[in-house]
Amino acid sequence: MKGVALLGVAIITVSCSHDAWFQTNDATQRDAEEYASNFKNIVMGGQNVDSRQTWNTAVTTQINLTSAKSGIMRVFTVDPLTNVDAAYLAETKVSAGTAVDITISKPSDVIMLYAAVFNEAGNVIDVLAFDATESTIKAQFYTSSEPAGARAARRIIKSSHTFTTARPDDSDYAMAMPTENIYSANEYYAHTSTITNYYLPEGKNHNLNPYNGNAYYYIDGERNLTFSNPSDAASAVRYYILPGANVHFTQTFSYKLAGNHAMYVAPGAIVTFDQNLSAGVIIYNQGTVIVEGMTGPYNNGGIYNQNILTCKGGLHVFNAGSEIINEGTLNVTGGDVTVEGSGHILNVAGGHFVVNNNTIVNSNDCTWQNDGDYHTGNFNYTAGSPNVINNCKLTVDDTFYIDLGDNLDRNGFKMDAGAGVVTEKLWMDGPSYIWMGAQSVFQVNDEAKMDITKDIYGIYGPKTSANGYAVFHADKIVMADPSNPNNFMANYFNYLVVAYDTYHFPQGYLDGTSDAAKANGGIGSCPHYHLGENAIVDKVSNLGTTYDVESGTCNPGFKGSGGKRENVKSYTYFAFEDLGTSDDFDFNDVVVRVSTPDENNVSTVELCAIGGTLLQKVFCDNVQIGNEVHEYGSFGDNTKKFVKMPLAVLGTVNVPQGKSPADLNINIQVTRSSGEIVTVGGPKAGETPFRVIVSGNDEGKWFWAKERTNISDAYTLFGKWGADMDSNPDWYKSPVKGQVIEW
Repeated sequence: MKGVALLGVAIITVSCSHDAWFQTNDATQRDAEEYASNFKNIVMGGQNVDSRQTWNTAVTTQINLTSAKSGIMRVFTVDPLTNVDAAYLAETKVSAGTAVDITISKPSDVIMLYAAVFNEAGNVIDVLAFDATESTIKAQFYTSSEPAGARAARRIIKSSHTFTTARPDDSDYAMAMPTENIYSANEYYAHTSTITNYYLPEGKNHNLNPYNGNAYYYIDGERNLTFSNPSDAASAVRYYILPGANVHFTQTFSYKLAGNHAMYVAPGAIVTFDQNLSAGVIIYNQGTVIVEGMTGPYNNGGIYNQNILTCKGGLHVFNAGSEIINEGTLNVTGGDVTVEGSGHILNVAGGHFVVNNNTIVNSNDCTWQNDGDYHTGNFNYTAGSPNVINNCKLTVDDTFYIDLGDNLDRNGFKMDAGAGVVTEKLWMDGPSYIWMGAQSVFQVNDEAKMDITKDIYGIYGPKTSANGYAVFHADKIVMADPSNPNNFMANYFNYLVVAYDTYHFPQGYLDGTSDAAKANGGIGSCPHYHLGENAIVDKVSNLGTTYDVESGTCNPGFKGSGGKRENVKSYTYFAFEDLGTSDDFDFNDVVVRVSTPDENNVSTVELCAIGGTLLQKVFCDNVQIGNEVHEYGSFGDNTKKFVKMPLAVLGTVNVPQGKSPADLNINIQVTRSSGEIVTVGGPKAGETPFRVIVSGNDEGKWFWAKERTNISDAYTLFGKWGADMDSNPDWYKSPVKGQVIEW
């Protein structure tokens, strides 16, 4: 039975009508010291409390969000497209293009937040992932009118390649001719020791001589340009193409522009290269660039396209340091896009990369990463690299073909959570892997041909279902070569839904032979597939709504028979010790939770647990919430698992503007057997606690310890977090089975 009077550093006294002040004395001081000593030994494993520790897993975060669509916006700790049970941290109405300010209690371990906009039917119409490591955050949903580079990166999967062609600032482009210290290009040889600005004299045709370097050309009007010394420039050279300019480079642009050597094409300018770009060119484009073809760029060369770039021929990227980054619209109207060697292509969020012919990825060391919208005639992936990653939308007009080397660590086509591929046909031939994130969709409109030869090759969904299944959807799934039935035709692994419209391997089914026998060719004459643990295969009409995926910017979506998402609020939990015995640290004497505030900043306070026998009341500051807690229910058994959750709604509180539930001064008043009343509130930094504030998990839940179960036994990482608040901030997500009250 609890009820031993105890005053610790987390207890403050209050005076109410007819209540006596609680006075410390030698006995209670010894109790307090014993509590602190036992807490250090039992809970902390002998370690001291971190001097910064406030025993609060939640941090208050200010967010400014601008939605591209109107509806109800909610903020989550996980992607709501991949976790249908996610609890939201905030909810507000939004209008397209209007910024809203939101204050949330964010779990300190969460580094990424997700904002989702819902329509009236409860369906997601937009999702934004953004960095959540700062206390003040400003983020903006994707729109077609804003600069793509200003949009928060959606991807979670990242390439191991570090792109060196940095995104330029708007100020890097020249918008007008300098008015001072600028010389005619005819005076070049008089000004070579330092960087000199040049303009082109009147006339359409000019021959430039940048061989000695230190030349910044400001080019306006309509110009046809050639070069006297088409070789390496000795030092810095820049070409600033001004707004309204229309410039033709009528011979091969062969300078190896590296480092500080670059061309900047301003908005409204047009640059046409009549020959292929075949040297280490660095071009930054906010205007329009038209080129016959691109071979390279060579070492340290690159293109950063922010508006429109049209390549009439092929695009071949192959050398180390060769980088093409597209933030605008890049059209390859003739020839193929080939990425091999150590070449690198990145289509950033909001970028549109359109290839009329083929995209060929053929290297163990290249990068093909799509974070935007990539559209191609065929996609041929024939040498595995760890950096072939689709984080958004890939559309293939004809066939997606994949046949890689026998290397599990390096090979595969990776898809981020929520990403999408839409292809007319698929051919998985030989060593092939497709790695899919939660609620990503790979859609084959017609026929998927399978012939993958080993039981480890195949399509992999996420390793857990916590954030949802991946979906592989095809009209027909067939074996590629019916004359050779001794190969593995298809393998499905992890939390993957395989959905088909017409049929799945009409030539035959799994024949029951063991995996070991199959690996050695012992599969008989029947084509088959391997369905791994947790994978599902069924006709679309039989799947219902459980595995639906909403369509969006990056995802074609998947639907069974329909359904509606039900979102719930998140909660912040306040768990108290009520001055009981000095060796009991279960923090379940009173547990209350405070909900995410509504649009009027009002939160509900609910009673979750009553583990103590003393009379107790809940307060926010000096205002009582509800009645004495034991009036709301009784214990279900001697472990004090209650009949329902929550036990009761105590009332509501107003959360001040700019504050979150974690900032509220929720405390309890405990009536001792002597009639004295003490208030148990929050500790100061570094003190032994009688109150702990805990964030809800991704579903808004926290499971408190069973009666007389010390919190460090229920959560083994609690003490380590107490000793170092930077370590194990997610301790509350890892309860010990059987030591907590699960609900």
